[in-house]
Amino acid sequence: MLNFTLELVCSILMAMSLIFIVIEVRSRFDKSFLIFGITNLLLSIFCAIDIWIQPGAQTIYWTRIQHVIAGFFPALITWYLWIILNRTNYKLIRFLFFLGTCFSILFYTNLMLHPSEKEIVSTTLYNFSFVPYMLIAMIALPVFLIRNFLKSLASDKKILLFHLIGIIFLSIGGIIDLITVIIGHRVVPDVANFTTIGLLLFGLLVTYVFTDRLTTIIKDREITFGKLQQAYKEMEEVQSLKELGQSTAIINHEIRNYAFVINGYAQYIYDRAELSEKHKKIVSTIAETATKMSDFSEEILNFSKARILSDKRPLAIFPLIQGCVQMHFPNKQDAIVIEDVNKELSIHGDWSKLEHVFVNIFKNALEAGATRISIKALRRDTVLLLVVEDDGVGCTEEQSGHLFKSFYTTKKGKGGTGLGMCIMRSIIESHGGYISAYSKNVLNNGSHGLVLNIAFPVFNKDKQEESDKKDPVVLIKEGIENLAQIIHVFQNVLVTPYIVQRVEDIDTKKISLGKSAIYASTGSIDILKKKFVKQKNIHSLLDGEKNIIFVVNEAKTDKTIHTFSEKYILENLEQFPG
Repeated sequence: MLNFTLELVCSILMAMSLIFIVIEVRSRFDKSFLIFGITNLLLSIFCAIDIWIQPGAQTIYWTRIQHVIAGFFPALITWYLWIILNRTNYKLIRFLFFLGTCFSILFYTNLMLHPSEKEIVSTTLYNFSFVPYMLIAMIALPVFLIRNFLKSLASDKKILLFHLIGIIFLSIGGIIDLITVIIGHRVVPDVANFTTIGLLLFGLLVTYVFTDRLTTIIKDREITFGKLQQAYKEMEEVQSLKELGQSTAIINHEIRNYAFVINGYAQYIYDRAELSEKHKKIVSTIAETATKMSDFSEEILNFSKARILSDKRPLAIFPLIQGCVQMHFPNKQDAIVIEDVNKELSIHGDWSKLEHVFVNIFKNALEAGATRISIKALRRDTVLLLVVEDDGVGCTEEQSGHLFKSFYTTKKGKGGTGLGMCIMRSIIESHGGYISAYSKNVLNNGSHGLVLNIAFPVFNKDKQEESDKKDPVVLIKEGIENLAQIIHVFQNVLVTPYIVQRVEDIDTKKISLGKSAIYASTGSIDILKKKFVKQKNIHSLLDGEKNIIFVVNEAKTDKTIHTFSEKYILENLEQFPG
């Protein structure tokens, strides 16, 4: 049973080693995978020799091969441990490889080992060179791991702990076998090689660690790949919209001509002919249908041209919004309130396209029964966030996820084409911005309406911002389900948080917790409060239905639930530079 188990484990380790090597050679995940794969393959070959080639008695030829392999273990293990810890000591690694090469040459002579009647016996040179070298390595590696374990982050401690346990097993087995070679007979007659058992246990533990790391890297790459796919789709969409615009302009012209003729004749019949009320209604329907067809064609044309900016220049946002209200909604100026909008704030954009955006926003809100529409501006570094909030009927959780999809409308039968919100999004994104919608109805606190968060890059020709700087925000990943969505909301307002796996990973030397806002799951919040008692700016993230994320400010006693949004992020940062 023992032999079968050893054979099975050895086969698994060989297969996993080859997988790690192939993956790293083809995909370039992390150099440590390649070095570990080679190390694990060599130790599997070492074990395979004992298990399959010389299970009963040792031969000088295969024993020499095993010792050549063993001589390189300290160098290879040290090398990939340095890579995992993001540190380098190439002088030490080169020296260890040099020693391994020297021992390899010596092992193919009779200076180190020679056969006896029962076992392979060591020479004096072996006992005073290779034995001390391996003993020092077996002591130094655990000490190295313990020292780094005590001062490492929590994310590295798991890796180091598994290596430490594995090295202890390997060291115990190696020491017993060294004693066997020195004394010339087995310590335990029934067990041929303790090093094999130690190596297999070490290989299993470390293979688990690297498999876990590989899974994490693959998940992160899937998220990145998803973003690249989305960017590629947007590029294709722009190209298709250009082609659509060219053909739509011609089609739209013809449709409007035909609709004008139909509408004209319908109106002529309605005014001149003697018609019953029933027939007048039919003629009116024909005219209205022709008008809707013309309007729909116009919407398609606007959709195709949404990303094409013909007159992009620096413009102040306050006069734009104010002019839009005065020109298009003169009777609703009391209902549309502009709050806290700095008249000097400028963006780089196309006036007519942005005017179209705000006209549609106000029009949609008023059609949804809003009696008050407020516009608030938040500025941080190079991003301007406009928060447009209304008290209309709002929308359901399911509707909020489809608002910006093409041809999706909540006004079926009322003249809605389903392109208005999509056109708005395309225009905003063509300005380098982003729009997101949050329904107040989902908070279940009696409020209703829609909140639109619109982010624009601030126009500032003089100031150059650092693109890689971190903001005073910490995001703890552990326990968060919709991590990609949360990071996306941060990115919409160009906030770059420090992202850590666990509370224990927070490095107070790099992060000033007193000036930082911390976002975490409820489980991490409890640990955080125990570890950092004085920390006040803490926000608990809660998962809702339909991928809606809620957040609670733990510093406040009322524990009001908010929708996690761009507005919430900026309002809860301690400083608003610029």
